Amino acid sequence: MNPWTSRRAATSAALMVSFGRARGLDADTLLAGTGLGEREITDPGGEITDDQELAVIANLVSALDDRPGEGFALGLRYQAAVHGIFGYALMSCATVRDGIEVGTRFFDLTFAFSRAALEYAGDEVRFCLDDRHVPAHLRGFLLERDVSGILAHWGALWGQPSEVRRIEVAESLGERVAPVLRDRGFRVETTASTHAVVVDARALDRPMPTASPEAAAVLLRECAELLQRRQNHGEFGARVREVLLRRAAEGPTQDQVAAELGSSVRTLRRQLGEEGTSYRAIVAETLRTMAGELLDAGLPVERVAHRLGYADASSFSVAFKRWTGRTPGGRRRERRSV
Repeated sequence: MNPWTSRRAATSAALMVSFGRARGLDADTLLAGTGLGEREITDPGGEITDDQELAVIANLVSALDDRPGEGFALGLRYQAAVHGIFGYALMSCATVRDGIEVGTRFFDLTFAFSRAALEYAGDEVRFCLDDRHVPAHLRGFLLERDVSGILAHWGALWGQPSEVRRIEVAESLGERVAPVLRDRGFRVETTASTHAVVVDARALDRPMPTASPEAAAVLLRECAELLQRRQNHGEFGARVREVLLRRAAEGPTQDQVAAELGSSVRTLRRQLGEEGTSYRAIVAETLRTMAGELLDAGLPVERVAHRLGYADASSFSVAFKRWTGRTPGGRRRERRSV
């Protein structure tokens, strides 16, 4: 199964071609094997697939001999406006806390290939990046690019980079990435877990200078619609999701979902695989989304667990923390403190 089948704006590919040109590389070299031309990547409304962007990245990394520091330099070009609706949604948030939570919630609208999660620990907040599923030969370059982009956003939107306490880099990339970050004045620690940008929690309640509740309401709705469209699982995946949404409280098994769709489990798995997803992925996405909406609506954790088909609040809490990096109670306390 190809995990890189969702769509994204072509803007990042155009940025990389521009970046490469500044280093003496031509567009044909960077777009080789992608099926893309300059017209497609410069179209303001153009979209490409994840694997097409990965191919551009691979061409760029190869042409630059994977030199340390190049990814960081590229990341500085990914300012908020480059991300379109998502970037403007960040700018409209009421507080820094809202901003980083929106950033995590809609992280798939960025140009990153890693998975994001927030962890609140005392006076620190860890914005975690899990890139273990990313092709190994691109991980160093992409980690540089993503961390650089995060730091650029933090400084431009939410405050001074001094609020970044440290950057944690997984041991597997420490030798490659840590020197690049240290050379730019950041404290770096290697860790056995995933990467993280760690910031001072005291910054979270600071109001955003460009806050607009009216704009935020519109932009967040548009972000949700855009994410749903780009990650559309295809016709069969949409049918699976509809069954899960309707029968969540029953906790339907894969066999039951397949039977309702007039399919066998084997056929269900095959058709979802052809659409670039899996039954487990759709279940996790559907339940995570429903859980967040129900918790935000004020339902007790026990009722949310029941609505989603869990035997008790404890088992639901374990699943929720696996999805989001937080417990249901932790999420609720954070929302109340805003």
